[in-house]
Amino acid sequence: MNLKLTLALTAALVSTTLVAQENILDMRENYNIGQTVTVTGVVTSDDNLGSVRYLQDATAGIALYPGQDWSAWEATPQIGDSLSVTGEITEYNGLLEVGPNLTDVTFFGQGTVPTPLEITPSQMGENLEGQLVRINGVTFPLAGTFITGNNTYDFTSAGESGVIYVRTSNSLVGQELTGCEVDMLGIVSQFSFDGFGGYQLLPRGPVDLIPASALCYTSPVSQTNLATTSFTLSWTTDLACDGTVEYGLTEDLGLTASAITGNTPSHIVNLEGLEPGTIYYARAVSTLEDGSSAVSTIRPYATVSESSGDIHVYFNGPVDHSVATEELALSLGTDMNDTVAAWIMSAQHTLDVAAYNLNDQTVEDAVNAAAANGVQIRWIYEGQNANIGLGSLDASVVTHPRTDGEGSGMHNKFIIGDADFAESAFVLTGSTNLTTGQLVSDLNNVIVLEDQSLARAYELEFEEMWGAEGMTPDAANAKFGADKSWNTPVDFLVGGSPVELYFSPTDGTNAAILSEIEAANANFEFALLTLTRDDLGDAIVELNQSFFVSPIGVIEQVNTTGSEFDNLISNGVQAYAHDVSGDCHHKYAIVDHSDVGSDPLVITGSHNWSSSAENVNDENTVIVHDARVANLYHQEFRGILTALNGGGDAVQDLGVRHWTLVPNPAREQAWVQGVNGTDAVTVLDAGGRQVQLDVWRQGNVAQLELGALSPGMYHVVVTAANGVVTTTRLAVQ
Repeated sequence: MNLKLTLALTAALVSTTLVAQENILDMRENYNIGQTVTVTGVVTSDDNLGSVRYLQDATAGIALYPGQDWSAWEATPQIGDSLSVTGEITEYNGLLEVGPNLTDVTFFGQGTVPTPLEITPSQMGENLEGQLVRINGVTFPLAGTFITGNNTYDFTSAGESGVIYVRTSNSLVGQELTGCEVDMLGIVSQFSFDGFGGYQLLPRGPVDLIPASALCYTSPVSQTNLATTSFTLSWTTDLACDGTVEYGLTEDLGLTASAITGNTPSHIVNLEGLEPGTIYYARAVSTLEDGSSAVSTIRPYATVSESSGDIHVYFNGPVDHSVATEELALSLGTDMNDTVAAWIMSAQHTLDVAAYNLNDQTVEDAVNAAAANGVQIRWIYEGQNANIGLGSLDASVVTHPRTDGEGSGMHNKFIIGDADFAESAFVLTGSTNLTTGQLVSDLNNVIVLEDQSLARAYELEFEEMWGAEGMTPDAANAKFGADKSWNTPVDFLVGGSPVELYFSPTDGTNAAILSEIEAANANFEFALLTLTRDDLGDAIVELNQSFFVSPIGVIEQVNTTGSEFDNLISNGVQAYAHDVSGDCHHKYAIVDHSDVGSDPLVITGSHNWSSSAENVNDENTVIVHDARVANLYHQEFRGILTALNGGGDAVQDLGVRHWTLVPNPAREQAWVQGVNGTDAVTVLDAGGRQVQLDVWRQGNVAQLELGALSPGMYHVVVTAANGVVTTTRLAVQ
């Protein structure tokens, strides 16, 4: 931006008041931050974009920022209002604005909204900042997900990609991201900490997404039935049509498979004869009888690998073995770095490391030992950090930084070993940075998944940031942050357990976390460095108010700006401030650890529960659907609670179910075993309403008479004398 380069002008020039601008373009090009100007034009935005309004004339556009709202002025500007505004030029994360120091707002009545300028995604730039534009033929890779506020979403058009940003105030929030090809209108805006790049489109609600095809996808393309040599892709459309899949080993595709059903809105295509541990590219093609068609975005999908699929979990804090089910969690204490080093030295061919920071001597020695063994090592790091350990690495280790200074930048913590070798491939990730403080003092977790398919997916992400496939990085082609694309598979089968993979800020990580919170049926536990996302905090509150689940969690940063801690506490959530020595640096959640029938899972990785992690930083997240892994994390979580509450007895009843329900499913009767005499036992229907039935008590058993209930899903709720609620589902036949 030209104006950014004027910040070095003298104070006398910056403070000069000038009000004789010819037009908005004159203001943008010839006046400086800190000067007072008058701009006149027609308003092109409304409350969908918050309090900010965009003003445009025949030459250019500009953002107007009144502060919190427009209450100090005659009216709140609406689309089509003609007005003049006098105020100081400012800049907010790259976006040029007039305000919040406004001295005059004059309304002239109704004007003519400019015709949107038709552009392609790559043309979004400084010359169009603040202007109303139109991009035709837009599709959304994350189609089918529900839109949440303060989030970005990738889109594609004419082979190019771009980003939209949706504020919480936008009427798009809560709607399903369309699967139709659309012509999209919006305002070109910018969000960039250093003032370069970060251009995004701001649609002004659903009205700006105009269907451009006679045929729409009503669901995303879903991958199921994963196997070593096959998988299934399925999707639905709003009209009956024929479905095919075009696929291949590259985005050039080249192969075709037809759906197993004919002219229908539901399409199922089996891809067979594939190679194990391999990533394939595919898109769905839906064709009407008149020959018109709609295609989905080309996406990568992985087959199941022939690796062992073993999943290893390590902690450096205390664990509580009293709640172990089949395996004792490993607390390595001060030896976490030795275990990470051992995995590094296990690589026989290649190592790709994406690490936010490095200063641990044990890890450095392991990297050098691997290099001495002939392992080819590539290393991506965050350029804002000291990373003093990089200077100690062998000269053969090639490094490449992210240097744009945005947010936490390259915040990943992952190591990929031997991605092209099924017998030794692994991915090591989790919450820990490769520093002595993180590995030894702060609470962190490490998870290692021995799986070639997953390793190859991580390698795709790594090479997008590396900018090349070989040992030499290509800085001109390297992509970080919002410049990246959603270029990796989501679904994997690792050792028989489903695993989902998400990278930020492109893959909808926050939406995936939100979905798992909302899906909890029995337990929800979380250990987080920070929680500042309103939607995630509100989802936990809503879960707590459902009477089915009693969320419980630990947060380190409870006093940071935007922290959800007070919101949780005020709404009765059992949330604890981690106020003992050493940071709780985790970013994990455990869902339904006590109920195998409810899909126990763990969410972990580098992704803090914040908007910076979702929209700016490079992050990785895995969701592991595995009861054993969930229990291992539960053991560590109980260890944290014990340390905070002074002993096991103090946390015995904090949302942990110690009773069982048999049989389940049931017909006439069911028994709740292991309840205390003071516990209240009730049954709720699927809508959360209490149903009337007889409950007979004898000792620590409650007998439920179910004969009067209609078949369906119910919830058995046990409320302890101290108010703690635990629950499980009951199927009545």
